[in-house]
Amino acid sequence: MIDFIKKSSAYFAGTLTFLIAIRASFGIATTWGVLAIIFSLAAIACITVAWFEVRGRIAPSVGRDRSVVEEGSVSLTLRRVFDTVKYSARDDESIALYANKIVRRGLDKQCIRYRDYRKWRQKNPAVFTAITGQDNELLGFFDIFPLTEEAAKGLLNGSLHEHELTVDSIVSFESNRAVRSIYIASIMANPGQKAFSQIVVREIVVLKCVEYLIHTFPPTDDRIVFAYAHTDLGERLLRNAAFTNTALSKDNKQRRPLYQLSPDRYKELAKTFARTSGIRTRSAREKSRPNYESEATR
Repeated sequence: MIDFIKKSSAYFAGTLTFLIAIRASFGIATTWGVLAIIFSLAAIACITVAWFEVRGRIAPSVGRDRSVVEEGSVSLTLRRVFDTVKYSARDDESIALYANKIVRRGLDKQCIRYRDYRKWRQKNPAVFTAITGQDNELLGFFDIFPLTEEAAKGLLNGSLHEHELTVDSIVSFESNRAVRSIYIASIMANPGQKAFSQIVVREIVVLKCVEYLIHTFPPTDDRIVFAYAHTDLGERLLRNAAFTNTALSKDNKQRRPLYQLSPDRYKELAKTFARTSGIRTRSAREKSRPNYESEATR
């Protein structure tokens, strides 16, 4: 406040000096009424300029404080709500259809149509997983493809585009345990959800994706995980999970950077997640883990 008063006074004094000098130099005749109006307008202008200058200097520190508070709030919210969200039922066609529409509108208009993707899900229900809230509202989802060696090789060397994958490119549900190549095709938060802030829901979807990946396709000596960076949320997952950039956009049909998680790094990710997830206790985590096999055969 003191700084504001000082600036206002200094600007007003300078303005008065300037106006008086102009009047004296050009011999401008003015009445006291006109002078009063001019001085009033000058005072308002000086006060306004001083206010915005002082406020602008204060704003960054307020923003930093707010970001710290927001970060803390996100952490507290995650701890509170993580156990309330769940993996949706595998046979919920309405959620799967809605998710497909979100992808087509916001990520890739040329992606697979739902009538075809449904066949993929019937062959291997593990390819699509949705996260829902307590009222069954869709919070986000991810597509994780356990691929045949031929399809994986094509995506890794850049000769195959994701759009060229077919139902024959993924292994059957019964082969999940033995599959060596896992492709994260997409991970998205639902932009229309109202349950949480977008910051919170993105964190939830990322954590759930990592949890699901490790539980469904646990690390082995020869299992790799790879993905193309399509979205900000996907890039966040890739960076935080220690994926290595193995190809540039110009080196593949996707025209996207390729990231890969080696078997050793995948094992390290699993250890780190188990050590730092800390959002839930081990017993709570076991209780809430979905029964993938029973859901796949319903």
